[in-house]
Amino acid sequence: MIRHGQSRRLRRLPSRASERGLTLIELLVSLAILVILTSFIVGGLSTAIRAFDADRRNSIEMSTDAAGESLRGLIASAVPIANTQQVGGILFQGQREELRFVVLSEGRTLRGGLQDVRIRRRNDELIIEVFGSLREADAHKSPISSTTIVSGLRDIRFRYFGIAGAKGEAAWRDNWSGAGRLPALVEIGFDFKETGRNSPATVVALRNEGTPGGS
Repeated sequence: MIRHGQSRRLRRLPSRASERGLTLIELLVSLAILVILTSFIVGGLSTAIRAFDADRRNSIEMSTDAAGESLRGLIASAVPIANTQQVGGILFQGQREELRFVVLSEGRTLRGGLQDVRIRRRNDELIIEVFGSLREADAHKSPISSTTIVSGLRDIRFRYFGIAGAKGEAAWRDNWSGAGRLPALVEIGFDFKETGRNSPATVVALRNEGTPGGS
């Protein structure tokens, strides 16, 4: 009886060893599946992050282009209006980070008629301020509207090309003040905090360049 019992126990041992072997194999298979699933998840997340970044860059680029186009159109529409407080001068004050001039609005984005406009940098933003019509200029010490057209700026630079004086020569200048005519060209240079948004400076040709009442 003892030998028979021992024989039965001996026959069971390989079965238990086989069970232990199958458990180890199952563990290895499970680990392999886990590694594969993890790689898929990580790859999917990486793809999603790249797609999100690309979409964000495209959105920022589109908004920046739209802001630049609006800015160029506004500057190009400047008109030479005589400055009653300065003999021979016009209402156009151009500085490195600020530009103030008069536009003839058709009443779409601005109220119709001659409008006093200023473009300037405020911290990391570029804003457009409207002071109303010229006949109301004295009554408005502050702008009647202010719109941020682009943000994230580190710096901005306006430059002006044209003949500033009666006998002057056409040249690029960092300032355009007290001149008797509008500049022929205005250069706009953006310097963004995100260097990927930077592009070469753009040049705007003023449609109404000339002395007041002339071309």
